[in-house]
Amino acid sequence: MAFTVVAFIAFACARSLDAGPAVPLVWRLACAIVLALLVVAIPRTKSTWVFGGIGVAYTLVLLAGLALNVVGLAEPLLWALPAIVVVSVCAAPLWLTPAHFWIGTALFYAAGTPLLLSLPDPRGDVSVVCWMWILIAVPTSAVFHFGFYWFRRNHFLLEDRLARLAATDPLTGLQNRRAFLEQAALRLSKLDSGAKVSAIFLDIDYFKSLNDQFGHAVGDQALSDVARVLKELTAAADIVSRIGGEEFALLHDAALRPAAQLAETLRAAIGRIARPDGQLSASFGVAEYRPGESVMALLDRADEALLRAKYSGRNRVCAERATLVDPVRLTWSHVREDGGAASQPIRQQWDDFWLTSHFQPLYSLSHQKQVGFEALLRGEREDGAQVPPVELFSPKPFTDQGELDRTSHALHLSNARRLIPDDAWVFLNILPATFVADGYPDQLAEIAQSAGIPPERVVLELLESHGGSVDDMSRAAGQYRDHGFLIAVDDFGAGHSNLDRLLRIRPDLVKLDGELIRAKSPGADQPILPKLVSLLHQAGMLVVVEGVETTEQLILAVESNVDFAQGYLLGRPAPSVTPPDAVHRRIDHAFDVIAEGRAHQHALFESEVRPYRQALDAGVDAWLKGVPLNDAFYDLAQMELCISCFVLDDTGRQVGHEVPGRASVIDGGSLHPVANPRDARWDHRPYFRNAVLRPGVPITSSPYLSLASGRPCIAVTVALQSATGRCVVGAELDWSLQRLPWPTAEHW
Repeated sequence: MAFTVVAFIAFACARSLDAGPAVPLVWRLACAIVLALLVVAIPRTKSTWVFGGIGVAYTLVLLAGLALNVVGLAEPLLWALPAIVVVSVCAAPLWLTPAHFWIGTALFYAAGTPLLLSLPDPRGDVSVVCWMWILIAVPTSAVFHFGFYWFRRNHFLLEDRLARLAATDPLTGLQNRRAFLEQAALRLSKLDSGAKVSAIFLDIDYFKSLNDQFGHAVGDQALSDVARVLKELTAAADIVSRIGGEEFALLHDAALRPAAQLAETLRAAIGRIARPDGQLSASFGVAEYRPGESVMALLDRADEALLRAKYSGRNRVCAERATLVDPVRLTWSHVREDGGAASQPIRQQWDDFWLTSHFQPLYSLSHQKQVGFEALLRGEREDGAQVPPVELFSPKPFTDQGELDRTSHALHLSNARRLIPDDAWVFLNILPATFVADGYPDQLAEIAQSAGIPPERVVLELLESHGGSVDDMSRAAGQYRDHGFLIAVDDFGAGHSNLDRLLRIRPDLVKLDGELIRAKSPGADQPILPKLVSLLHQAGMLVVVEGVETTEQLILAVESNVDFAQGYLLGRPAPSVTPPDAVHRRIDHAFDVIAEGRAHQHALFESEVRPYRQALDAGVDAWLKGVPLNDAFYDLAQMELCISCFVLDDTGRQVGHEVPGRASVIDGGSLHPVANPRDARWDHRPYFRNAVLRPGVPITSSPYLSLASGRPCIAVTVALQSATGRCVVGAELDWSLQRLPWPTAEHW
């Protein structure tokens, strides 16, 4: 185009060489200046339509300049024809799209044809030359125009296809992450003042298991079905994208509340999509745009809300949290005007009901007294009816879920000051999201001090079953401890429980899930609670057992060396504190039962083991006198519980073969690769070490899980000096029968 401007100036200068009358040169050069300005404007165009408009204007100004140049010439057609041919050829690259081509070409010929017809007819040789140019120009223009048009059309279609492929997820047909971010940033940059926009993040729940169990084809179909739901239920103006894997994002022109309602609609629709093992579900996070923030900041807040939805149990909608933890402002009921403590508990208005505090006692089993009270939130209507927990704790998608948690803390602490003895702990449940919130350790310390309860009397029960980042909780725990709070992990044994979390959070107390007090080892039908309590004590943590509902469970808790107990047997949650006298007697009775039963249990155990010890003594005597091992221990091997008889050297390795016992016929099943005790070393076992410490005295071990048989067993062993050196002779007894007595907890 710039070259055409130069050619036009050359044409204008050549016209000045003709002596005939002419339009002033300044007007013709003005056309050249306009052409130059249009050329300069081309690189600065923002859209193809502006580019096409400049192209049309360029050709029309060029024709106007041509008409000015031929005024006054004797043979204007001879001058005009070559220029018109050049103009038409040079104009072809201006047409970026088919629409540009047809509009530009039509305007060019609509303006050029009257110009040619207005010129006088040529004569003689000039007529021949003109017809020659016409015959050259028509096919040249047609070929060049349509050839270039075809090239431009294919190029345009290819660019359009590549652009769509680069911006589209091929599986779902939705926008991909890059296109979503670009369009979202553009939408936010053009947002009017006061306009509301919200981002919705969603993640298909348990999608990995869908792929792993049923194959990627089923997973792909699920993604397509979710994309279809999003297309059907969202507005045309919404920006919908699959941003990667099983995650989708949506930019919706609405405030937080209607956006959360849309998310709830989408969640319900996705819940109707079938998968081979049930129905699909998805978790949603919603955040509202804040003026001046970037699209990534908006998406980060929506993503944080999505994580809370997943950690809260999945298949739900969670809205963003407030940027800062707002101070809790409560409106009390039942507070005396004179400022003194009310005789009744206080309560707090919430939605269309009241929040109240109930307290359940915790007892120190050793001290046999109340040492703390767990504060539990209840909802109460005006008529006194209780609000069902499913309604009270159901997530509200358009509100901050931590608000109820923080409100409950202030309510419980204020009620605790009125109801709980000054020497008792107050146990407060706290969600992981609230626990790690910035600034909340300081705020909770201030709330406790305002309520008249020092932080040292407050135990924060971190709800283990609600998950959360272990690193964040570990850092937050240090901040709470700096204020004096104690930390407890609640519901250990359920949900996301694992020892690694305990060792990194380092709680002062661990509250065992109620199911653990009822859990028993398979086969032997023995409780696992004593060993678990011992393990936690070794890790430096006190143990609270929940769910104590029967006297038998209370006795087990005492026998297992549990520090604190809680449950309906010891006291139900109530709005007031009940006298503990009856519970003191119940705990004391449990101690008496254990003391009375300990000797009896030991006697039963000894009565079962004594015949085997006597048979071992007899076998050892015979073996030392030279009787072969099989014959020496024949009587012992034929006894009901005997699995095998063996001899170990001073390094714990088996000497010779073992003598199979009557109980050895029971198949060890999957433990077959380690069923052969030969070549193994057993000097690390207590039955070996204890026998060596008391040579010549038969030793009975505590029950253990046998690596050889895969069953609970005990060992009867004796260390002695043989002709070949020190050795340990023993028998392994099958202790898996339920009729067999086990030693009391401290003995094993």
